[in-house]
Amino acid sequence: MKLAHACSSIVALLLGATLACSKPEPAPNVLILLIDALRADHLGCYGYERDTSPHIDALAAEGLRFEKAYAQSPWTKPSIPSLFTSLYPIQHGVYEGETHGVGDALESDVLPGRFTTLAEAFGQAGYRTAGFVHNAHLQAQLGFAQGFDVYEQSSMAAPEINQRFLEFAALDRDRPFFAYLHYLDVHWPFQPEEPFRSRFGPVGDKSLFSRESWHGLRKAINNKTVELSEQDLHELRARHDAGIAQLDAEIGKLLAELRQRGWYDRTVILLTSDHGEELLDHGEVGHGGTLFREVIDIPFIMRIPGLAAAIATKPARLLDAFPTLLDAAGLEIPPGLEGLSLLASGEDEVEIVAETRHRRRYRVSVRDGSWKLIRSYRDPGPSLRRPTKGRFGLAPGLRVKIKGSFDQQGTLHAEKVTAKDSSDDDLEISGPISQIDERAETFEVEGLQVDAEDLLDANGSKLLPTLTLGEWIKVEGDPVPGRRLEADKLVRLREDDRSIELEGIVQFAESLPDDALLLRIGDSPVRVTRKTRIKGLKTTSAQANEFEERANPFAPDRLLEPEGLEVEHQLYDLASDPRELVDLASERSERVQEIGKKLDGWLARAASETDPAPVERREIDEQTIDQLRELGYLE
Repeated sequence: MKLAHACSSIVALLLGATLACSKPEPAPNVLILLIDALRADHLGCYGYERDTSPHIDALAAEGLRFEKAYAQSPWTKPSIPSLFTSLYPIQHGVYEGETHGVGDALESDVLPGRFTTLAEAFGQAGYRTAGFVHNAHLQAQLGFAQGFDVYEQSSMAAPEINQRFLEFAALDRDRPFFAYLHYLDVHWPFQPEEPFRSRFGPVGDKSLFSRESWHGLRKAINNKTVELSEQDLHELRARHDAGIAQLDAEIGKLLAELRQRGWYDRTVILLTSDHGEELLDHGEVGHGGTLFREVIDIPFIMRIPGLAAAIATKPARLLDAFPTLLDAAGLEIPPGLEGLSLLASGEDEVEIVAETRHRRRYRVSVRDGSWKLIRSYRDPGPSLRRPTKGRFGLAPGLRVKIKGSFDQQGTLHAEKVTAKDSSDDDLEISGPISQIDERAETFEVEGLQVDAEDLLDANGSKLLPTLTLGEWIKVEGDPVPGRRLEADKLVRLREDDRSIELEGIVQFAESLPDDALLLRIGDSPVRVTRKTRIKGLKTTSAQANEFEERANPFAPDRLLEPEGLEVEHQLYDLASDPRELVDLASERSERVQEIGKKLDGWLARAASETDPAPVERREIDEQTIDQLRELGYLE
């Protein structure tokens, strides 16, 4: 959908808005401003009484503000993968940020490589991509750099993030950019600087909240071993709001810089958050463990060049950002996304589901009109280990593209496998020409003998005499036994488009003793291992990885039949109780059952579509541990 079409179709979403749209030329830049732990109800544009956000409010006043917007998880580790993949946590599988693994080492879930990320989608469309991130849970080695040309994660405050972004944006003005800026300035432990520090009330240097260990203080508050006085509560909120005001000022400077450089009216901007923050709303501080409104309700503000200011009543979800941003940029939305473009017309009901999982507890919530059901599962037993069988989901008959490198024996060691349309049975190979035999009218690419008799140029002359040793080409045709290819098409590759690739139909797949997989494609052997990234493939339970892994006590099929799990429900009527203070589960059991069926339907769909293979975990390095300790995640 082009932007002009998006503008006309959004009419149904807005209240009394007039639209003045035109297709941007050239393609618009796309910028995500994600403010970690920013709850919507502490912004002026969402009705907050304090003046915390004048610049964000101004952006909302001239953009499209969604009245209701929801995260799919109450903390960063599962929430950002939902933003990046437009999938629920139960589908992408990323939940744990710092859990103890083998030998009690701290481990973190890795975002799987099989999903196409938002950055990859823009990169494939020709955009320059960059991420400047301050959150130790989002390290590049944990899978979050997929698709980014530049990805930097460090303890950067907002001014440094903005400066690094502006330097990147200025490098190549002939190509549009997609940039993701992730700010942590509003996140605990709430240490804003003057002149913002004392803007909303006294903040003491020797107060309860000046402790170095926010982790210990937060734990003590939530365990009720430390009780907050009214003065403490006022200071807690004053610190949090001061952090918002301080970051808002930096957002204002960034937007002013975009205007000065002429980028503002060429850039689609999304300002949002990954989750909110508990400020004793339900007796606790922090985020991640509950699914109440203070941690799920988020801001969702878009500014699209040519789109008049408006307020949208249609609910927005964080996983809707992926298709919406592609739509706003005039790009095609790929299949397989859970999210929907918020620029599309229609008022179809959407699922409002949020999840969180940590160790032996899983919580999920679902909205049904003005009602909200929260279901909690607890696994009382120990973690199990069980073998799973299969072949990475790579079965004979599939068409795949393999990127990697050949060894001297002619085996291609796969770095990335991408599932393709199996209706095409041609074999393709990309690489340098290693041998040429003009008499036999053949040449070789990575040990594959190519019959070039039928390869002609635009003038009808044979191509073979024009080829040179070492030249990079992509050739395709019909595979022939004996590692041969009858070629019918040849493309010369540019220097910036050179990689070893093999694409074709999997003839057979054999599990090897060393936990690897051997494929054969066009008579060429291909080796796949646990380190191989697999894209675009959904496996079934019979095709799960052949490795001994931790059993998932909260797999969707087990949640539907929770034998051995402890299950509890909470029910809230948001029409009469918007703060979710009165649990009606015991007195409205019929509503619990009714909404529970809706939740079970969502789980059943997840069970049919979710890869059952456990997500990979990697040990956290000492530098990351230090960053997590600074944020109060660790002692």
